[in-house]
Amino acid sequence: MSGVWNSIAVFALGGFGWLVAHFVGQPFRQFYNLRGEVIHRSVLYDNVSALQKEFPDGSVERVDQSDDEIKRLRETQDVFRDLAARMRAFALNEQFSVWLVKKFGYDPMEASAALLRVSNTLHTYGNTRADAKKALEQALDFRTVTTTR
Repeated sequence: MSGVWNSIAVFALGGFGWLVAHFVGQPFRQFYNLRGEVIHRSVLYDNVSALQKEFPDGSVERVDQSDDEIKRLRETQDVFRDLAARMRAFALNEQFSVWLVKKFGYDPMEASAALLRVSNTLHTYGNTRADAKKALEQALDFRTVTTTR
């Protein structure tokens, strides 16, 4: 009879392990994959050209761009908007994993909002664009530019 209980215990433990891996491990891994993609895209598109320049007094001046640069800017805006949507879906759909990644110092909902701000400010050089990028880096704890001493 103890063999039956051992078999039941093995199956129960296996089922519990599957539940933990599926409902905790997989979303947790999904977040880190998404964070890695955000970092990758942030570095890849860090030098995208803007259509205008914002000055400290609030005035804006148009910057001449080639059609290829404008196309790359539009592509970059779309990529960051897509990342924002995916991060928002994670933040709203995976509460336990969000709680877990917040313990590690990340904020998926703030990252989503920052990704939207990045997408919406890429077209203008200036403090607003820089602040959006900084907010994203803080929400996901990374830097695209490193300084060396």
